[in-house]
Amino acid sequence: MTLASIPVRVLQVSFFAFALFAPFSIAGMNIAFGFGMLAWLASLASRGAPRPALHREPLVWASLLLVVSALPSVLMSENRPRAIKDFSSYWQLLIIFWVGCNVLAVRMREVSFWTLAVSSALACLMALVQGAGGLDLGFLDIPKRYRPGGTLYTMTFAGIVYQLIVLNCSLLFTRTMRARHRVALAAVVALQIAAIMFTMTRGAWLALIAGLVALCVLLRNRAVTLVAVVLAIALVAFAVGAHKGRSIPELVRSGLDIDASTRIVLWDIAWDLFKQHPLTGVGMGDYTIEADKLLAGRRVTTTVDTHNVYLHILATRGIIGFVPFVLFWAVLLRRMLRMRRRLEKGSLDYQYVVGAMAATIAVLVGALTELNIDDSEVFMVFMFSMGLALSPSFLPAPGYDAPAQRRKNDSQRS
Repeated sequence: MTLASIPVRVLQVSFFAFALFAPFSIAGMNIAFGFGMLAWLASLASRGAPRPALHREPLVWASLLLVVSALPSVLMSENRPRAIKDFSSYWQLLIIFWVGCNVLAVRMREVSFWTLAVSSALACLMALVQGAGGLDLGFLDIPKRYRPGGTLYTMTFAGIVYQLIVLNCSLLFTRTMRARHRVALAAVVALQIAAIMFTMTRGAWLALIAGLVALCVLLRNRAVTLVAVVLAIALVAFAVGAHKGRSIPELVRSGLDIDASTRIVLWDIAWDLFKQHPLTGVGMGDYTIEADKLLAGRRVTTTVDTHNVYLHILATRGIIGFVPFVLFWAVLLRRMLRMRRRLEKGSLDYQYVVGAMAATIAVLVGALTELNIDDSEVFMVFMFSMGLALSPSFLPAPGYDAPAQRRKNDSQRS
């Protein structure tokens, strides 16, 4: 191993480690990303290394605008430590560029994808064991959980799994995929679907159905449509059985579904706060303080957040924060749509991009009932998946010659 190859090896290990830890530990993802970023910076410092023209990338500017737009709500916040903590999570936007600019260059996209698939399957298997009553073998203790989530919080686990199901379903229809790989990926999807059912997270079920519907529209494939319809029927039947035939509105009115009634109260409060502070919101980190003042005796389980990303941003950051937020997602979807048009239908790159678009729709629908985008684990996995899908568009232009570029750089310096 030469000195010049060290950043490449570190990048390879960091991608593998990130995918391995993604369904289990945010600490593992953070460490992997930290080493990966250092390796990327080191590789950029080497002479003649290809440098992506990120200053021309609309997604970079949309990300910077999103970060800057949050500053006013941080500065005006009463709960400054919470605001700074929330604001610091914007570094996660870097993940899409870290992956996109490097994962193909170091030949780790397929390794990263399959590592994430296998690790998520293991996490789902663990969740199923938890839902079935747990397992105690002395050296291995998996406790029982009514709403399983592996090593993660249940809604975090569900938020990761449904986006992976959508992406995996798209890749199942890659024209050149080998039969044994297709069977293995189908088994992973089956485990993921079983696990997400037992999380009893209705918002995740809705997001999953939305993502599969989007996949049907984008692929126009009868097999995909059949899978989506069967899964939607299964989820609806499972939900009805879990609630003993009672509809959600009936449960909310009766007060038996405290989670749903809590969301309705929190959404009402968030809208009131936005109307009171339409431009800047009440301040990032201050939702709990203001929501407690407006409860007026209404019973809720929490006031930590609104359980709706869009209302939460309107309430805490106002129009100044909401418009750049919408712009970021519009730029991301437009970026993938334009890339899709240039790719051959059925190719691996095409299926990645279509799956990423459908997963984005799933995440945006999931944001209606959960603060999934503000959940670090969920958003980090999402950014990683987006980087895998967009990576071909970050490659150097065809015909790039590193030695020739190095000579050109040297002549310019002299």
